Amino acid sequence: MCRLFCTVLFFIAGPIYAAASLQLLTEHFPPYNYQDGDRITGINAEIIHRLCEITNTACSMQLYPWLRAYEYTLQNPKGGLFTTSRTPERQAKFQWVGPLASSRAFLYRLKSRPEVNPKDLQQAQQFGIAVARGDVYEEFLLQNGFVRGKNLLDFPSKSAPIALFLQGKVDLIIGSELVMPAWLAAHNSRVELVEPVLELETKGDNYLALNLAVPPAQVQALQQALDEMKRSGEYQRIVARLFVEAMPEVRSNKVKTP
Repeated sequence: MCRLFCTVLFFIAGPIYAAASLQLLTEHFPPYNYQDGDRITGINAEIIHRLCEITNTACSMQLYPWLRAYEYTLQNPKGGLFTTSRTPERQAKFQWVGPLASSRAFLYRLKSRPEVNPKDLQQAQQFGIAVARGDVYEEFLLQNGFVRGKNLLDFPSKSAPIALFLQGKVDLIIGSELVMPAWLAAHNSRVELVEPVLELETKGDNYLALNLAVPPAQVQALQQALDEMKRSGEYQRIVARLFVEAMPEVRSNKVKTP
């Protein structure tokens, strides 16, 4: 009975929000989200495009530096932000739709630099770690004794330090099994050149974070659409297809790192 009611509610939700709109921001973070011509695409971007279609929500998407996008979403009553880690510190600041696609995070080194070999976060403080300004892992490392300008090196985006990292000028970068191949391919490099040395504490799955002023029923409609996509297998097909399709794009340098 509950499933029948939820299904009816799900299909009713679309017409309710036919005139609704959301202004969604994201950062350059392939293969989750990036710009290809005039379209914001990527695994999570395409999932959200589909959620907007299903719920008849008019969604605009723009690419911004992460910290600017985060602050703008907090201020914009129609704002949304993805791909966003849902952490205890952020929980009350947004309404959440997800989880979206994500993967485990590690500190990576070049295989050619075996001397960069921290066994824990305390030992990692001996090395320079690149982070994106305002990123959840910047917050995490600051809380664990790292110092900006000393062993914490700020960059405008997650993938911005890749060139310096490949030159050996940055000791460690934060990435995952899903994003590292895309980042390296954009620099004509292979994932075999790097290796994870330390898994980082999970900081929460990836979500679409919506401003608190977005009507809760609209948030619920988006969440129900995502749940239905997962039940039907559409979500899984998008994740599998977009990851495979993203790799030729980054290999040809069509997907640029900033």
